Amino acid sequence: MSNRLARSTSPYLLQHAENPVDWWEFCPEAFEEARARKVPVLLSVGYAACHWCHVMAHESFEDPEVGRYVNEHFVAVKVDREQRPDVDSIYMAATQLLTGQGGWPMTAFLTPQGRVFHAGTYYPPRPVQGRPSFMQVLRAVTEAWTERRDEVLRGAEQVYDALSRHPELVDRMLADAGPSVVRVEGGEPAEDAVEQLTGAWLDGLEVARDAAHEGFGTGAKFPPSPALDALTRLASAAHRDAPAGDPALVSARAGSDHDDAAPQHARTARELLCATLDAMVTGALQDHVGGGFFRYSVTPDWSLPHYEKMLYDNAQLLGVLARTVALLERTGTDATRAARYRRAAELLVEWLEREMITPEGAFAASLDADSDPASDEPHAEREGAYYTFSGHAGSPAGGRPGPATAAWGEAGAVTGILDESVRQELWQRRITRTAPHLDDKIVTAWNGMALTGLAEAGVLLGHPEWIELAATAAEFVWDQHRDPATGRVVRTSRGGVVDPHEGQLEDYARLGAGLLALYRATGETAWYERSRALADVAVEWFVRGTTLLESAEVDPTLAAAGSTGRAEPFDDVAASSSAVLSRWLTELSQPTIGERGAREVVVAVTAPATGVVLKAPTAAGGMVSAVLADAHPPALLQVVDADAEQWRETLDAVGAARVLDVLVLDGDSAPCGVPAASEPGFTVWLCRDGRCELPVRSVPDVTALVTRIRGQRG
Repeated sequence: MSNRLARSTSPYLLQHAENPVDWWEFCPEAFEEARARKVPVLLSVGYAACHWCHVMAHESFEDPEVGRYVNEHFVAVKVDREQRPDVDSIYMAATQLLTGQGGWPMTAFLTPQGRVFHAGTYYPPRPVQGRPSFMQVLRAVTEAWTERRDEVLRGAEQVYDALSRHPELVDRMLADAGPSVVRVEGGEPAEDAVEQLTGAWLDGLEVARDAAHEGFGTGAKFPPSPALDALTRLASAAHRDAPAGDPALVSARAGSDHDDAAPQHARTARELLCATLDAMVTGALQDHVGGGFFRYSVTPDWSLPHYEKMLYDNAQLLGVLARTVALLERTGTDATRAARYRRAAELLVEWLEREMITPEGAFAASLDADSDPASDEPHAEREGAYYTFSGHAGSPAGGRPGPATAAWGEAGAVTGILDESVRQELWQRRITRTAPHLDDKIVTAWNGMALTGLAEAGVLLGHPEWIELAATAAEFVWDQHRDPATGRVVRTSRGGVVDPHEGQLEDYARLGAGLLALYRATGETAWYERSRALADVAVEWFVRGTTLLESAEVDPTLAAAGSTGRAEPFDDVAASSSAVLSRWLTELSQPTIGERGAREVVVAVTAPATGVVLKAPTAAGGMVSAVLADAHPPALLQVVDADAEQWRETLDAVGAARVLDVLVLDGDSAPCGVPAASEPGFTVWLCRDGRCELPVRSVPDVTALVTRIRGQRG
């Protein structure tokens, strides 16, 4: 018999709709039920592509005995973390606080008010290696709730206190690290302070660098996409050397060679960027047969992937690959690397177009790690069964010698670059297999990431058809995920049915940045106006004084658990929402957003940059990108009296710079207006902060102007 989840639009929740557990979705009624029955809440959080979520579901949640016990002693609540990131974030913070670690499935036990008193992750059906079974945990929690409730409630109160004070502790920690980025008159970051900041960040990355295998850290390796994105920006930027600046950062770089600092920073950034990309692109993290990247490598040497494929990872990496190719091709160096990264990007988009586009034209959230073992690999594990092959170096196709340059990593993962004929042969074997489950819900933020990646890569790598993919997805999300009356957006939809869950700051910032990237790629003014309109709403709802919120309106149950709704300044698998907001507002080039000064918001976001860089350099890429954007915003070209042909010729003359260094705006969208021209007709002004140079009046002069701009930027 189906439970309440049968009415859900979340594929993850639907996976549990036939469980004997009487699941509720996260809603006030579930907690009212717990209060009425005077029982605790069992909260289980996961997502559709999560391998261990499937394992625990099969082992425990499908067990009738477990179902009977849970239904008798708990109110059971199931959450898709991708649909409700606000729920996931506060209860994951509690889990990490109580256990020192986190992960999914997350299993938390709550009071009827929503406060955590016990938590963990995966629990096996039987005790193993010191880990209790799930039934043992359930019975122990029931016993504690029944016999020692006062003690349980005191513990829950302590967890609440710690969570509610977390933002204050973060602020204090970041303030103790040193003052914020030093700014000159007018609010712009001082050039020497930016140098100090980026230098300290690069030093921090070098400390965290895995010299043996590349990447950062020595455990499981996730794609460090925000850091890689910032490295592409830094590797392309030119900064002046200046010894003065933030004393905390000067101290952090004591003993470093500051001679010719700016070029050295660019060289260091490029070396870190390419070394990490090489490890990911040539290792098993890339799907060398079907394209795209898996979620992470279980091993530090990138040889054994965890076989989920996430839209957010691939969307971010597409932009990183495209920017790196543009850098290498522009400097005329590393042709082999440039070709390798270009091919990885092309295979990635082939995978997106083939496997991830929903009937609505937007992009699905993820592909599962698990599938049924194939007939040609009957002994394969369910995890990765679709992707792995038996073989060894030089003979990937069932022992047949071939021209592959690939090696075989752990669990039959293909690593290295495959000869195209061998890749095609392996692909033909793969498509006879049962494909992994597709989580086809559409997440606003992740589609925004895809818009950005496709639009930028389409221009930089010369694939205009990729920009069309982005435009189709953007039309759907704008039309279906946004309320035209209020301008507010929702988090997800599926099958054309929009969920009621409010969008988070991430959704606004990522979608807005994607719409702006689409404008810069196409020159179609509607995308710019939509991005600007979304920015007005985002600032109104998520910026309160100098405080940024991730949730504009905190769910009352989450507030009772200790959530403040505050946005974090640290990156996770993606850049922090606040950092993305800052960069987006900078690149819109408007002095005011809604009723706030754009720079006022940017200053508030980047204020903790020093602390973030010094305390958590591997989680500071988004903040570094925001500071770099603020210090070096796009050059603004304002075009007046251009007909359709002149507008297109102007965009073509600006070329790839229009998605990197230059923002081309029609005079009607000019942020500070345009000067009166001495004579009528086609005119292009180079402006900043309302000040414009003498204009140019021909397309060749625009080309020369852009060449000068890019030369000044390095």
